[in-house]
Amino acid sequence: MIYNTPTKRGVNSLVKAHLTLLLLLLSLAGFSQRSKQIDSVNYDSIRNFEYRLETLSYNIINSEDITERITSCYYFVQTLKQALQVPQSFNYNFTSLKTVSVLRPDDNKFRVFTWNLLLDSGKYMYFGAIQMNNLDSLVLFGLYDSSEYNKDPYYSEVDNHHWMGALYYQMHHYRHKRQDYYLMFGWDGQDSKTNRKIIDVLWFNEEGMPMFGKEIFDIGGDLQNRVIWDFADNTAMLCRYDKNEKKIVFANLVPINPAYEGRYETYVPDGSYDYLVFQRGVWVREEGLFNDRMKNSNDLR
Repeated sequence: MIYNTPTKRGVNSLVKAHLTLLLLLLSLAGFSQRSKQIDSVNYDSIRNFEYRLETLSYNIINSEDITERITSCYYFVQTLKQALQVPQSFNYNFTSLKTVSVLRPDDNKFRVFTWNLLLDSGKYMYFGAIQMNNLDSLVLFGLYDSSEYNKDPYYSEVDNHHWMGALYYQMHHYRHKRQDYYLMFGWDGQDSKTNRKIIDVLWFNEEGMPMFGKEIFDIGGDLQNRVIWDFADNTAMLCRYDKNEKKIVFANLVPINPAYEGRYETYVPDGSYDYLVFQRGVWVREEGLFNDRMKNSNDLR
C-alpha cells in the first residue's frame, strides 16, 4: 500500500501529530466483545489489519529515509487503533509483528504494545498502548514518551501521558497488600553511543488509570521509583526476572578504564551479577552471583 508522505519541512510537526493521535486512543467508543473466542468474521477483519501493520512496522525499523519511517509510524498508530476497535480484538495475538513487543501479565488483565522509531539524531522515540481485557468495551490507554522531559527519572511517579519510553521485553506480575504490580523490563537505545536498561513498575490507581513508578527499589540505601542503567552501545547487559529463583538478576557494569568513570559509553559488564530480592514490599539489592547458570543466560534484548 502506498501512502502520501510529508515533506522534510513537515517531519517535526508530523512527529507531534502522531503522538497526539496516539493519545486519542484514550477516547475510543465502546463495543460488545463478550465472547472469549474470536469468530471468523472478526478474525478475518483483524488479520487484514495485521497484514498492513506488518508492512508498516517493518518500514518503521528498516527504511533508510526518516520521512518514510515517521509516516509509517503515523499510519501504524491509525491502523492499530482500527484493529483494536474490532470486537474480540483482545484475544488476537498479532504474532506477525516481529518488531513490536506485545506482552501480557499472567493475570491477563491487559496487554502492552510498545515499539520504537529511530530518528536521524541517533535517538529513539517510543510508542505504546495498554489494552485492557474488558468484555464490554474497548479500554485503551496511549503511552506518551516523555523521557527527555523527565528531570527526575529515578524518583518520579508518572501517568501514561508522561511515560518513560522503552521497548518492553519482559513483564513480572506480583501482589502486595492487595495491590497488583507489574515490573516492566525495557530496552532503550539511548543515543548513538549508549544503550539503556530500565526496570519500571506499572500499577493502576483507584480510578483504574495506569501509573508508572513507585518507591519500591532499594539499590543503594535509598528508595527509587525505577532502576536505570546506561552502558556502551556495542555491548549487551543481562537484566531480567528469574522465575525459578524469584529474583531479578542483572549484570554489573564498569568502565573499560577506571579513568572513564561516569562516561557511560565506556561501561560494559564485568562478568559478575547482582540481584534484587523482594523483602517486605521492597526490591532490595543483594551482591554476588547467586547461580552459576546465569553466566550462560541469553539476554532478551
